[in-house]
Amino acid sequence: MAPSYSTSFDYDSNRRLEAREDARSSEAGTIAIDVRFKRALENLDFTIEPRYVFRRYSDSRYGNGDDRSVYGAFNWNTETTTLNVTASYWDQSTLVTEQFETGIVSGNTHRRLTQAQASWTWAQTERRALVAQISDSDTHYYGQDADRLPGYKYPSGSLGERFNFSERGSFTLSAYGSKLLSDSPGNSSHSLGVQGEVVYAFSERTNLDANLGRSRRNLAGSSSSGTDASITFSHSFPSSRVQLVYTRNLVPYGNGFLAQREQYTATFTHSWSEAVDTTLSVFRIKNNETAVLLRIDRRSYDNATASINWRPTPTWAVSAQVSGVKTQTPQVFDEQTVKGYRGSIGLSWIPLPTVRSW
Repeated sequence: MAPSYSTSFDYDSNRRLEAREDARSSEAGTIAIDVRFKRALENLDFTIEPRYVFRRYSDSRYGNGDDRSVYGAFNWNTETTTLNVTASYWDQSTLVTEQFETGIVSGNTHRRLTQAQASWTWAQTERRALVAQISDSDTHYYGQDADRLPGYKYPSGSLGERFNFSERGSFTLSAYGSKLLSDSPGNSSHSLGVQGEVVYAFSERTNLDANLGRSRRNLAGSSSSGTDASITFSHSFPSSRVQLVYTRNLVPYGNGFLAQREQYTATFTHSWSEAVDTTLSVFRIKNNETAVLLRIDRRSYDNATASINWRPTPTWAVSAQVSGVKTQTPQVFDEQTVKGYRGSIGLSWIPLPTVRSW
């Protein structure tokens, strides 16, 4: 059993990312409790992790900001087969879930998300393996603005063959598909395609994971072809690490649409000592023109975050973070630039895990 306890305080200049004349600053305080239960046997292990976050805002219009979740995982391995199953339940404020999506944020509106995923790998030879993955999610909203967020169900899956062409790399060719079932009439969508993935370790410190796919899509009754892609490049230095990520994929939204977006992310982490490290991260999210014209989402988001973490003892940690975001108002023909800044400090206590023999 491994519990953790944390508390934080933040100031946000524009929590709802509204136009300048409507923007209001606010403070928030949180207390979070997380407990991980894990049991491991010879060839399997399972984990259950409940979490509760008590959150209150200085601005009464944000209401109840509490979050709660439960996560579970099961892993089973044999000489030729690997099975991983995960499931989770999240009940979160839309101030957390929708800020970089629909922009419909309210402390009095919550999202309930149930997810399940299973992946299976069967090693046929030393160089070939059959890989399969299936997932399903069910998203619903309740509270003040729930009528603007009808929710959706989103099953997806893939089946393919992995080829290990060397000790350092592999290539996977697979077919994949997904379907969005929207509670809003006429918005159901689906996609089917083929993708290839290359995973390669140039050295112990440098790694690349690149995925490129082509799919046929039917989005809310309109058929088209599109490209899905994800590229992750990472390199480790003696005391630092750099990671660059690019993704282009279809994203389900709480208002019942499936739309394409691109995201660019760069992260730099540096360890000054065993007790102190800093992280700099920037990302840009770009939505396609259709999503903007239909007012599914804003045109783009630009975000930069800097944080410092200090661990004075093995069980205590202190953190501080500052971030800034730039986006636009949701109006199509009269867009205004929207900016927001946030600063936070946090304190965490993570007692040493309790180990028991069964």
